[in-house]
Amino acid sequence: MLVRHRTPARGAACAFAAQAGLRGRLIAPLAACLLALCLPACSQFRDLYPTVNSMAAAGQYDQAVALIQKHKDDYGDRNFVLYELDLGTMLHYAGKYDQSNKAFAAAEQRMDELFTESITGNVAAFAVNDNLLPYKGEDFESVIVDVYQALNYVQLGNMENALVYARKVDEKLNYINTKYDADKKNVYKADAFARMLMGAFYEMSGSRDDLNDAYISSRLATSIYDKDFAVNYGVSAPAVLGANLLTDAAFMGSDEVSQARQRFPSIPLLTEADKSKEGQLYFVHFAGRAPVKVEKDIVGAYGTYLVKVAFPEYRRVNYLVTGSQVLVDGQVATTLDAAEPVGPIAMKNLDNRKTRIYAKAIARAGAKLAANIVLQQQAQKQGGDLAGLLAAVVGDTAAVATEQADLRCWQTLPDRILFGRVLLPPGKHTIQVRFTPSGGTKDLGEVEVSPGRTRFYIYQTVN
Repeated sequence: MLVRHRTPARGAACAFAAQAGLRGRLIAPLAACLLALCLPACSQFRDLYPTVNSMAAAGQYDQAVALIQKHKDDYGDRNFVLYELDLGTMLHYAGKYDQSNKAFAAAEQRMDELFTESITGNVAAFAVNDNLLPYKGEDFESVIVDVYQALNYVQLGNMENALVYARKVDEKLNYINTKYDADKKNVYKADAFARMLMGAFYEMSGSRDDLNDAYISSRLATSIYDKDFAVNYGVSAPAVLGANLLTDAAFMGSDEVSQARQRFPSIPLLTEADKSKEGQLYFVHFAGRAPVKVEKDIVGAYGTYLVKVAFPEYRRVNYLVTGSQVLVDGQVATTLDAAEPVGPIAMKNLDNRKTRIYAKAIARAGAKLAANIVLQQQAQKQGGDLAGLLAAVVGDTAAVATEQADLRCWQTLPDRILFGRVLLPPGKHTIQVRFTPSGGTKDLGEVEVSPGRTRFYIYQTVN
């Protein structure tokens, strides 16, 4: 029967060894082994997250950036990717889009390098745990980083690069899934939100070719929402996508309009010519905190030996603000829709590869068991039965203590991204956001709306 096991105290093992009166030439290596293997993986940077999240909740993004930079050494070389991801996220929210892209580019380059490297020869990581490996990011994390970079480039007015990074999402997902066997591919194989952004970006460019591409992107985004996001994550196509698809379809022809109308029968059709007479404001709301990883483990007995298998599992983080409405000149103009289910994607992505995680953990536990048996036999041969017993205690303790799940993850991600749009007549307008269901508001100030011009507003809530 499998049982939960509490790791024996290191001091108790040492006291037992002293009472045994064994020679130091045997005890010293065993004690050194136990001490080294039982030391936890460096995790000081994880202690930063409560403070970083509190600063973000208060809108103190510059302070959050400074705190992360101050503690760069606490992340260490193995967590370089997480350092750059956390830094890039806070810089993005701080409105420092160029600096944010530099951090994200550094993270992405290292993630790409680690993805292509073979880790099968890393004996230490296999023998102890995955925390000894550099963190390469989850598959979905390597994709979301491109969404952030696309939005950064939009805010910098660089539409060409914005489209480059939006397109990279599909390319990267396709590449990632080619590395897995046919029966082990991720459910997360296309990103509807990135596709929807591509459609909006193409439309902003305005040429005939761009409008054609906008239609294709909006149609594909709708298909991904209908066949993938709605089924796997409970997120349907946002209203703004339907509106954009109808506009793009009107440019293409009557057959395309008819098809779009069947999917979005209640959304008014606005042609590109009519739309160009007004200003367009898009709103991106990063809401809540993405799930965090916790350890799940099983400890059991194999004969007289202890065996532990540990694996990560995501746990949801509760938050109060789940949505937002845009107020223009004091009146509700639109309610944002869920567009990117980051948290559900994370959980589904990890669930997809749990078989791979379990297989590796079980193999590692078997290797530790074999090493423990050899250690006990050698100790018994050199020092007798008592030495063998001590070796078994040390081996069991080390095997249990060192089997740790890799709980690293991009903890500054939101749980979901909401998206919406408002079309306004030219002139000055005051813009506010009302958070739901809390009722709090955020003043986005006054904007001068120009016909045919598009602007993005990005904001975040943590709690």
